[in-house]
Amino acid sequence: MDSPTHYQLYFSLRSPFARRVRIALHRLNIPFDSTEINVFDPTREFLEINPLGTVPAIRLQMGKEVVSLNDSSTILEFLHESGGSKIWPSDLQVRAQVRAASTLAVGLMTQTVALYLERNRKLPALECELEYETTLEMTLNRISAHALFEMPWKVSDFQLTQAGYDLMVAIDYMKIR
Repeated sequence: MDSPTHYQLYFSLRSPFARRVRIALHRLNIPFDSTEINVFDPTREFLEINPLGTVPAIRLQMGKEVVSLNDSSTILEFLHESGGSKIWPSDLQVRAQVRAASTLAVGLMTQTVALYLERNRKLPALECELEYETTLEMTLNRISAHALFEMPWKVSDFQLTQAGYDLMVAIDYMKIR
């Protein structure tokens, strides 16, 4: 498979999922062009790239072929597998721990986005809000209880793992919403 020669990222400034991809691209020193998308009013051009209308999405020029990837986890996996710099640790046990911690952080992002969208619906949905808030609280409690001992948020005092970046994005997004 050819290595990508051009990266075009489609993102929203509000999306924590797009932010985790932007951080990874910057961290890996991968040059990319970007296009901001309004996910509440996506363009026809963007829907041809990602019919789900969600961000992030990335178009990769690979030789003569153009490939579109949607979903932050899929994009990070591609960057890990195709790049010289790795996102996930090579040691299987450490990688499993980092991925598990990353999944919790991504879950926080997912629940926070869902709660935000639910709160901004025109119809009352108190029951759903309570369910999202309960899930967020349980996840945060799990992270807090194990943060110092089990969750691999950083490689060293000066370098985060992907899970560390994901948690940073999730908590930052929770503060905004």
